[in-house]
Amino acid sequence: MEVEKGVIIVLYKKPRRSNRYALLKRKKNWEGWELPKGHLEEDDHRKTVKIELQEETRIEEEQIQEITNMEETTSWEYEQDGEEFRKEYRAFAVKVDDDVRIDTSQNPCDEHEQGFFLGEEDAKSLLTYENNVEVLEKAQELIEE
Repeated sequence: MEVEKGVIIVLYKKPRRSNRYALLKRKKNWEGWELPKGHLEEDDHRKTVKIELQEETRIEEEQIQEITNMEETTSWEYEQDGEEFRKEYRAFAVKVDDDVRIDTSQNPCDEHEQGFFLGEEDAKSLLTYENNVEVLEKAQELIEE
């Protein structure tokens, strides 16, 4: 079974009293809501976080305030065209400037049709997969420490 390594990102900002979390509405290969994520580039997780945020949301490195390795990995398996795959993605919490907006219009892979920063409950209720909810909850614990 092929194993792909990557990153999954809890992207957040705190413009008011409570954190707002970024979700992307996926349209390629499946439809639903997810956290930003992507396959590992050059065996460098932090660099991959920056690349994926720029590609998927148009967030530039200078808009990032903090990148925290959550020391967590989420994994899942799936089958495509009769072949089995496993993905193992390291989780990161990334804080950005309060005025940051998400722009999915120039995603090079055309994976997402839109993205928003949402409150905790809205974000959890929209996420399509439970492993994304679990990563978000673990990030919240880390952020609140």
